[in-house]
Amino acid sequence: MLKRRIIAVMPLISLLLFLGAGLFLDKWALGWTFFLLIPVSWILLTGQPLKKFSEIMPMISLILFLWLGFGLELWHSGWLVFLLVPIVNLIVEKRINARKMVGLVITAAYIAIGLIWNEWHPTWIIFLLIPIINTIFFPQKNAFVEFRTENIRSRFRNIIIDEEKDEDRN
Repeated sequence: MLKRRIIAVMPLISLLLFLGAGLFLDKWALGWTFFLLIPVSWILLTGQPLKKFSEIMPMISLILFLWLGFGLELWHSGWLVFLLVPIVNLIVEKRINARKMVGLVITAAYIAIGLIWNEWHPTWIIFLLIPIINTIFFPQKNAFVEFRTENIRSRFRNIIIDEEKDEDRN
């Protein structure tokens, strides 16, 4: 029940933080990012928290990046928070598959090129190789979706209805 109350009050908490950042700190650009806490709280507080944390890590990294940039003017070094996405995923799942290995190799190559030749800006484009290589050589099992009425109904039932039943049991 406490989780539901937190989810219910999160829009007001976000509004309070938005107004506080804007009125007291004069950081309105930072303030609007607090509204991203609404979907984050809903995702993290429903279902299995550790698995949900791994799934929502890209959004959390984006929020941290925006807070570092708008709040502390740390845009340049703030990109490092995006490295939390694969790190958290590796910790939660405790295994490395081919898709993850592609991401690790590309990231290591980017960091190596940046440190050795100090070429950070144009070489960030190599990160586009991750979805390209993974889509061509290591496609996900459920990557291709069919839009049939039965398929949509069964997915809705599995995701929405069964999720609420699991939540009520906890």
